[in-house]
Amino acid sequence: MIGKLSPQIQAYAWGSRTVLAELTGRAAPTAEPEAELWMGAHEAAPSGIAGSTLDKLVADDPVGTMGAQVVEMFGGRFPFLLKVLAPERALSIQTHPNAQEALDAPAGTYADGWPKPEALVAVTPYEIFAGLRPYDEAAALLRSLEVAQLTRLVDGAAAESEPMAALLAAVLRTAGDERTRLVESVMASCRGREHGAAADAIDAVLRIAEQFPGDIGLVVLPMMVHRVLQPGDYIFVPAGVLHAYVRGTCVEILANSDNIVRAGLTPKQINVEELLRIVDVHRTMVPEQSAGCRVQSFPIDVPHFQLHVVQPGADPADLPGQDGPRIALALGGSVRVECPDGTVDLASGESCFLDATATDAVASGQGTLYLATTGLAG
Repeated sequence: MIGKLSPQIQAYAWGSRTVLAELTGRAAPTAEPEAELWMGAHEAAPSGIAGSTLDKLVADDPVGTMGAQVVEMFGGRFPFLLKVLAPERALSIQTHPNAQEALDAPAGTYADGWPKPEALVAVTPYEIFAGLRPYDEAAALLRSLEVAQLTRLVDGAAAESEPMAALLAAVLRTAGDERTRLVESVMASCRGREHGAAADAIDAVLRIAEQFPGDIGLVVLPMMVHRVLQPGDYIFVPAGVLHAYVRGTCVEILANSDNIVRAGLTPKQINVEELLRIVDVHRTMVPEQSAGCRVQSFPIDVPHFQLHVVQPGADPADLPGQDGPRIALALGGSVRVECPDGTVDLASGESCFLDATATDAVASGQGTLYLATTGLAG
């Protein structure tokens, strides 16, 4: 089976009133900010397809829609979710559990028992904070701010066996008036001095401070790695890695879960102790760029998903991920997706689903095709 999807739009305050509307051919600006375009079978917002929804199609025929191998591994749950993100304000500083951490957490901590690794490809320049700096680098930057209260926290963490984890904990556990003074002093220092190689990161912190004045996350951000991904850059964010997306447009793929733990930059619930339990202070992420071939399959180390990018071209290109479920999204122009089961013509911003029986699929056209598959061989 191959069929066009009706994605679901999530209207969060940090979204754009123009980006998703323009991508999907609707009038802009929209009445409220639109943050995410969801394509998948997540129960909170399943995509429409063929007069039904994708989650119902999967429930009615798991093997036919996903293949026996995927059903065996994931217990009948659709394994991934494809999104377009369009932040104009910073998202929360957050991380996600691995599968065991989700199961070990107190009841009610998480929505489900799944891990939530994720990955993204930048569509426009995409600004992020992702991963923590090595302790020595973070300590040098924080000491350069010459805030006595912060320097004491940095020095206190230095003697610990995991100094970066200890420093993060000390900052996030600062409470009451001490927290207020710490944030105010750090922001005053950021505004009042030159920052050398860290200037771009501090400029981003100051912009975000206008959105979240007084938030302890503003002290955490300088401890994190700041990047502006360029269009086509890919980055994988495993479970446990602290991250905050700032602005731009990207295509994101993730395990089909909504398990989030937040540390700041949000009016939503913050769970500092759970975040400190699951955070990985050592994992680093290095952006990868397309290798120049027509079909680029980005590396993964999880079975739930893999993201592929098919560049424009008139000749049909073979689509990877055969024998499993696939979701294809066209951007920047039209794309035709064909297989023996049928043909779907996608305008920019449209997507389709190919089930496990839709073999020998190819794509051609003027647009770029973002293809979501599982990370299993096939």
